[in-house]
Amino acid sequence: MKFRLFPSDMRGLGLLRDLASEVNLCVGVLSEMLGSSEDRAVQLDALDASEARATDLHYAVLTHLRTSYVNPLPREDVYTFSRLLHEAVEQLSGGGILIAHLGKRHLSHRAAEQLELIGRQTELTTEALGKLQRLDDLEDVWLDLVRISKRAHRTHQTWLGEIGELNKAGTIIRHRSVADQLHSCSQSLRAVADHLGRVLVKES
Repeated sequence: MKFRLFPSDMRGLGLLRDLASEVNLCVGVLSEMLGSSEDRAVQLDALDASEARATDLHYAVLTHLRTSYVNPLPREDVYTFSRLLHEAVEQLSGGGILIAHLGKRHLSHRAAEQLELIGRQTELTTEALGKLQRLDDLEDVWLDLVRISKRAHRTHQTWLGEIGELNKAGTIIRHRSVADQLHSCSQSLRAVADHLGRVLVKES
């Protein structure tokens, strides 16, 4: 049985879209960091601020779900989306710290490629969250999310192979840590897609 939305139902979905916007903001900040090896204090501050906002938004989702009577989705589903998006922001913020520790060392172009794919995952996630009241329109978005997630996974594997060809153990560890951190974010967004699929099955 399909659900119906009332105007008061939309706050939870709006908070989820705000969380997705924070993920997208972090992608932009990390892209700036990759483009320059200068002092990255400003970008790290921006990431810290974004993570703090994401935590506030995640808390706001929990509060909303506990105090609302009618929700567009089961409370557990909305909370799961919020948790995964919050994790994605945390992982990108952590990635910024690791990139800053590289100093003037340059990362592989795979880092920018991975960030671009994460950005695309985020755009599709935002689109999906805006269509949760129209489930019939979501199947194509879900499929695109799965495809992009697979591309991100293959990019990570290729990147790891290239890292393995580096000479110094310390360099390998530093580059691997950044690659794994970005992959964790991509996996959180893949988990959003997986949960979206479960919602489609349950509510259709």
